[in-house]
Amino acid sequence: MARRGQKKHLKRLPAPRHWPIKRKEVKFTTRVIPGPHPKENSLTLAILLRDLLGYAENLREVRAILSSGQVKIDGVVRKDVRFPVGLMDVIEIATSGERFRLLPKLRGGLKLVSIDDAEAKFKLCRIETKTVVKGGKVQLGLHDGRTLLLPDGEKPEDYHTLDTLKVGIPDQKLMKTISLDKGVYAVVSRGKNIGIEGKVLEIDRRVGTHASTVTLQDPEGNRFQTALEYVFVVGKSKAEVALEAVGGS
Repeated sequence: MARRGQKKHLKRLPAPRHWPIKRKEVKFTTRVIPGPHPKENSLTLAILLRDLLGYAENLREVRAILSSGQVKIDGVVRKDVRFPVGLMDVIEIATSGERFRLLPKLRGGLKLVSIDDAEAKFKLCRIETKTVVKGGKVQLGLHDGRTLLLPDGEKPEDYHTLDTLKVGIPDQKLMKTISLDKGVYAVVSRGKNIGIEGKVLEIDRRVGTHASTVTLQDPEGNRFQTALEYVFVVGKSKAEVALEAVGGS
């Protein structure tokens, strides 16, 4: 008889390389369930609590923490150990009062950045799609899987793919728009320059087989180039969110 449904386990060796897990001590790890982020760009709540934060030593302890409703992701209580958390997600731990944001890490993966209460009330979301839905309203598809209808009075031509929205959580109220233009501050979310932050100096948009590129300058004055789709705007002249990782990593 054939297996029904998705597998609930995943062998550690073929797991995404950026997951901070020991590959050979234990055979299996938790598999990401379908959710706001793909497996390649996310971590499970089990890995976050056990391997990154060290709040638990095993999966039983992770389940106990989650079942008590102590963990919120983007302002919503999550209880599934396999729920995916990814780029720009806000993690709140009720009992400790700690709050974190996930950001790209140098050389790959995700890092935890400690944030205050004010920062935990919003997240930055990149526009991935822009479509017209029933009723003639414009709907924006964001990088974390959520969709947002433009409020009445907003001009659709002011919103473009790869722009960043500052969105309140969990109410999803649109607070601010940051366009991908020269002079904005951005972080690289993928590619060989992942995790590097800097000011956008030039945008070379191309049509056809040639990839569009962006030239940035990091805080040390070094210039580098990356693909347009790898750039995530985090502020106009400076970052709207904290970018320094826990422990300085």
